[in-house]
Amino acid sequence: MVAPLLEVLLLRVLRRRADAEAASGAVPARPTRLVGAAHRVDTVGYVAERTSVLLQREGAPVEVLPAGSLVLPPLLPRTRASYAVLTHEPVDVRLRLGPFDTLDARTVHQVELLLGVALVDAPSVLHDLVDTDARLRDVAGDGGPPRPGAPEGPDALDGLGERLLGRLARELSSRTTDAVRRRTLADLTDLSLGVVLDESLPHVLLGGALERTTLEVVDVDWPTEGHGRPAVPAALPGGALTLPVRPAATP
Repeated sequence: MVAPLLEVLLLRVLRRRADAEAASGAVPARPTRLVGAAHRVDTVGYVAERTSVLLQREGAPVEVLPAGSLVLPPLLPRTRASYAVLTHEPVDVRLRLGPFDTLDARTVHQVELLLGVALVDAPSVLHDLVDTDARLRDVAGDGGPPRPGAPEGPDALDGLGERLLGRLARELSSRTTDAVRRRTLADLTDLSLGVVLDESLPHVLLGGALERTTLEVVDVDWPTEGHGRPAVPAALPGGALTLPVRPAATP
């Protein structure tokens, strides 16, 4: 434990350092990951604005530290503690999903989405997010060997960001499957797949932990060769359209 007065003094020093860096005119880079990589706590730090920190001390559950909190290394040198930084700024996530079957039994082979998403700034919701991740890890380890790429060891922060993106992809894939199979291929092309998905996909994801801010359909592999919209029949002289050639009926 740290005496309250000492904690206040440490926070004051760290905030002054951060204010000095901000006053230098350096523009902070836009975050590219919802959850940063896990690192060992080996020095004193504090949680910056628009971020939260997941802190795991050896033998203890994960803590969620809001902005302005002090992060202290373990008092005992052999005790391990690790942390990961969560940003609450919007982050662009690109996902490739598919295949999806339409109502008229056509297959949309792949949909590439570009989403803007942001983690909510609510410690209780972030606690639930981490607890759900731990339960899913336990389920993945039951009844057989761990799934490929599953994190090993007791540190729940290792690979957390990648697992959250995997959960996001599965949730969006399920929702997109429902949206596409209720419509024919003509519906999807006439209405625009982007409009359909924007109306069908929720704005709050991962049990309320993630907010969708933007949605763009970057590319669609329709049930035709190549990418883009389904091919339009080529026009013939006189305004006729090419039609499939049917073999003549045999007598």
